[in-house]
Amino acid sequence: MDDPILTAIAVALSTRAVEGLTDAGREALASLMHLVRRKATGHRELRASLVAEPTSPEGDDRAVELRRALGDAAARDPSFDQELRRRWETFQQTTVRADAVTNTVSGQVTGPVVQARDISGGVHVGLPPQQHRP
Repeated sequence: MDDPILTAIAVALSTRAVEGLTDAGREALASLMHLVRRKATGHRELRASLVAEPTSPEGDDRAVELRRALGDAAARDPSFDQELRRRWETFQQTTVRADAVTNTVSGQVTGPVVQARDISGGVHVGLPPQQHRP
C-alpha cells in the first residue's frame, strides 16, 4: 500500500522544487534532505535513487524509485521513519497557509488531475455537451 506521506516526500525531493518557498520552507526542506542523505550513506538503493537522473521528461520514474527506497529505509529503521515524518510535518507547516487548499493524490494516476475550488453551478471537462434541439 502506498503511503501518501512517503510519496509526497519522494516527489518533493526528486523535483528539488524550492521555487516560491519562504526561507523557513527552504530550511525545512534542506533539513529533510539532510536526514535522507545521511540515511543514504548506509542504504545503497536510497543513495542510488537520490543521484539518479530522470529517464523521462516528467521525472516520475525518479520519484517512484525514491519512494520505494524511502519506504524500505523507513521499514527497516522506525526511528528514521519517525524523524522523516516529523521533518515532513515541519516542512508542511512552513509551506501551507491557513486559507490554502492542500491536495494529496495517491495511487496510480494515468491522466490529468484537476483541482477546483469555490465552484457554483455546473462543471464540464472535455468536449462541450451536445446542444438539444426542440
